[in-house]
Amino acid sequence: MIITNRTDISLEMAVWLLHDEYDYVEDEHYISATGLMKPIRHILLPARIPEDKRIIPDVEDFIARALGSTLHAGIERAWKNGNHKLALRKLGYPPSVIDRVLVNPTQEEIEAVKDPILVWIEQRAIREIGGYRVGGKFDLVCEGRVTDTKSTSVYAWLLGGKDEDYILQGSIYRWLHPDKITEDHMRINFIFTDWKKMDAKRDPKYPQSRIQHKDLPLMSIEDTEKWILTKLAQVDQFRATPERNLPACTEKELWFPDPKFKYYADPAKAQQPGARSTKNFDSKMEAHAFMAEKGKGVVLEIRGSPKRCEYCAAFPICSQKDQYFQKDEEE
Repeated sequence: MIITNRTDISLEMAVWLLHDEYDYVEDEHYISATGLMKPIRHILLPARIPEDKRIIPDVEDFIARALGSTLHAGIERAWKNGNHKLALRKLGYPPSVIDRVLVNPTQEEIEAVKDPILVWIEQRAIREIGGYRVGGKFDLVCEGRVTDTKSTSVYAWLLGGKDEDYILQGSIYRWLHPDKITEDHMRINFIFTDWKKMDAKRDPKYPQSRIQHKDLPLMSIEDTEKWILTKLAQVDQFRATPERNLPACTEKELWFPDPKFKYYADPAKAQQPGARSTKNFDSKMEAHAFMAEKGKGVVLEIRGSPKRCEYCAAFPICSQKDQYFQKDEEE
């Protein structure tokens, strides 16, 4: 596969961006936890794309993956090969506690320590169900609680729009690793890429430090298995369905941004291309209250484009996306 470099990223950076040590599973009956969470269109359509319609990837497309991989690799190194012991000593933990911390131990090592504190890193499991092999590899499990680390914007923390996805992924990991994940909640560690100290001082709802965590309840193992079986049944049901008859992705699955409400003092101006609004609102009620106060004008609801389409491999042959993107934008 040839990858373009349209923005002339330097060679040293390009090699880093394309470096990939992930242990992919090459099995036509295998589906990963994250793959199973995708919409039906996203799961089935990529394999149907003809060679001449496939999107040629660019080096720039791999930036987010490389940053995420580097972050998780750093966390993994910090815990492995005894590296965690020095950090724990600096945090004030006594030797009696540090010596009980076992990272990816064997059964013999576990049995040799009284009250061991177990830490599992990058462990993969695969289970057969519904004619498929469902698998997944969590990032880290500490004392029975699965955790994941996200490098993201403050907006993602404040909005909380992906909490359900995090819960589902964590629940599937527990279903896959019930011997290691024993807690009924998970932890998401957020590292903010755009955090500002002054905003934290002004707004108590703003994250008060650049790294924050959020604990989320997991689904029961029974409900998780029901969800997996239902999704696998849908994959089988629609595998041969023509593209236009596949279930449409929901607005939630498409990651639609929240609508904006723009107030124009002059209704005629609102119809002009490129016209600037008088004032913008996040709430429809607030926008109409402002218009009522002014006694004139018009409020227009502005919807953004679905964010997920920009990352979907099925984009070239998906007809649903045509209602959101013009021909020139696709090109």
